[in-house]
Amino acid sequence: MGIVFYELDPLVFQELQKGINSDDLKNTFEQWQGAASEIADYVATWGIERFWAMSRSPVLKGGDIPDANSGKENQRRYFAWGVARVVLCQICLELKIHQEMTTEDFQKRFQDLKFNQQVLLIDLLMEIADTIQFWTMRIKDATVSNRSV
Repeated sequence: MGIVFYELDPLVFQELQKGINSDDLKNTFEQWQGAASEIADYVATWGIERFWAMSRSPVLKGGDIPDANSGKENQRRYFAWGVARVVLCQICLELKIHQEMTTEDFQKRFQDLKFNQQVLLIDLLMEIADTIQFWTMRIKDATVSNRSV
């Protein structure tokens, strides 16, 4: 199958760390933390293709993860969604899905995958969403208690 060995926790945590601005942790974190909890529900309801479209910031080009610390609400809001997309691509290298793919390119590639590969991709995304939810809650707990994660 087209996945590499992975450990979700370090991959997700490393990417989420980019969204933590130590100078203003409370305000910047609160901007994207709520949207992080919506990923799994969104995928379950609307599917992976719509998730892909939503995970790409309307402000940024090239599939980059939005800057969670910027002044632009669209970038902050979808920071965690970008993290999910990037981690998924880091794991599924052999499926030839890349973070910079446009939604149209992703749809074409997804449709070309075998059914079991499509299911695998969706299952992995759901697991990544759960991992993001876990780590955002840990970061939130650490923020409230004023400790490090």
